[in-house]
Amino acid sequence: MFDLKSCSCMNVLNFVFVFQLKFMDTMASSDNETIETAALGRPFQLGMLYDSRKDVLIPGVTLWDLDQLQNNTSVQPQHNTEFNVTTSDSIEEKSNLLKISGSLKLSLLGGLVNVGGSAKYFQDTKKSHKQARMTLQYKTTTKFETFTMSHLAHGQVSHPNVFEDNPATHVVTAILYGAGDYFVFDRESSSEDDKKQVEGEANLTFNKLKFLTANAEASLNMNEEEKAAVEKFSCTFHGDFKLPSNPTSFNEAVSVYRNLPNMLGENGEHAVPLRVWLYPLVRLDSRAARLQRDISNALIRNSSETIESLNQIEMRCSDILKDITATTFPAMEKKVQDLMQMCKQYKLDFMQKLGKVLPSIRGGGKEESALEDILKAHEKSPFNNKDLNQWLKTKGRESDTLKSFMKQLEKLGVKMDDKLDDLLSDLDVRNVVCFSFTSVNQPDSFLVKLSNHLKPAGMVDTAGESSDLQTRNTEWLSTDTRQTMRKQLQLFEELKKLSSSDDTKFISHFDFLLPLSDGLWFVYSHVMYVCCSDDDDDDDDVVMSHCC
Repeated sequence: MFDLKSCSCMNVLNFVFVFQLKFMDTMASSDNETIETAALGRPFQLGMLYDSRKDVLIPGVTLWDLDQLQNNTSVQPQHNTEFNVTTSDSIEEKSNLLKISGSLKLSLLGGLVNVGGSAKYFQDTKKSHKQARMTLQYKTTTKFETFTMSHLAHGQVSHPNVFEDNPATHVVTAILYGAGDYFVFDRESSSEDDKKQVEGEANLTFNKLKFLTANAEASLNMNEEEKAAVEKFSCTFHGDFKLPSNPTSFNEAVSVYRNLPNMLGENGEHAVPLRVWLYPLVRLDSRAARLQRDISNALIRNSSETIESLNQIEMRCSDILKDITATTFPAMEKKVQDLMQMCKQYKLDFMQKLGKVLPSIRGGGKEESALEDILKAHEKSPFNNKDLNQWLKTKGRESDTLKSFMKQLEKLGVKMDDKLDDLLSDLDVRNVVCFSFTSVNQPDSFLVKLSNHLKPAGMVDTAGESSDLQTRNTEWLSTDTRQTMRKQLQLFEELKKLSSSDDTKFISHFDFLLPLSDGLWFVYSHVMYVCCSDDDDDDDDVVMSHCC
């Protein structure tokens, strides 16, 4: 007679599934294999049906009556605790911590799976490359539930009609219970180098936390410098436990962390599904729907890397928008904001395409080439990683140049001034000499191309085009423009040195504010503009416009 008490939970599981079934950490490539997958906060129960093509539970339908399920279930204790600290925020690292298989990761990225509890950590993404991040993972397991063998034998199904016209491909036959919690600590840094130093120093302190759950009276033994460092971190909590209020600081997080073992309940009654095993229905009845194929690892990796690269672009845009050039020059700020918003829209469209094609490929309705076509179209689009990085690199050079000129103007006692209108209206001011950066406002052809691509017609028209930024000059900062700016700055400096009158003001502005209509020139009859533009064909127009 089979004695459940004399067997380990894994041996029970092997016996239940018979035929020496192979347990997998990745999704099955055959419709005949059992799937082990992450629960991700979804309400799994033994006997529930599952559509592995869409990675969704099918509630309200079962193969067995409730009393059959309860009388043929084995429960084994399984206690294990994990503690990890990481500074990585990549999709790959989060997938590893959550033990998400490649195929399930693709479903997450395609929007097919709605996560809950601690799995919301997967969606918590950094907003800046200068953002120091430490993630503390605490995970514990309590028990392992599984069906006995008789349930999975042919002819033992109570409701065989379920196999007809039902999208389910698998049934839940085993569940590992426990809880997971993620404490995400963030801190702004002045630079990427500073961020690395902060993360390195904090890593030692955060690793001390692992001893607190084992000994509630244990102390972190932090010196004053360490205390000051960790107190600068904010905290975001993603967990399977319901807290009265989520911790927002390091000290609050420590208080919660000390009490985590008690939150499971005396008998582990607050534990939730962490891992589930899915048995293919086709092995019970040939009429059942089946998982025809799964996505290759290469396509999973390429899809994930595409979304990761778009996330990185958004972070770089966020960093640029905090830079002094973006806050000083509205035109620069607007261009970066436009790129950032278009990348977000494009990423959403890309993820929706993934979500639509995955079930068809897994169900056999489409070949893997359908996903390959989506990835190829991305590489041919202007949103490919090479072109986006080149554009941001160009904006970085422009930003460095503008900051250099702003510093030189400050040495002359001239700062960027957004109150030019006040000076023009001041009766005590006879002349205003304005050093103006006009070329920053030049239209950007690359942004136009991105915008066109997002339009329905544009997506069709540009599908086969190559978008190589190196073949097109979309930057205003040419070598000639830089030389012109230097020349005008020298002229501006000379004019300032020659002027000793209090009724002449020297300012710098981000735009060329002199009206273009000839009928309005008289309004600014005592104004001189020294303008930096890229009009290299006519140096007189570049140097200055004035009427005194």
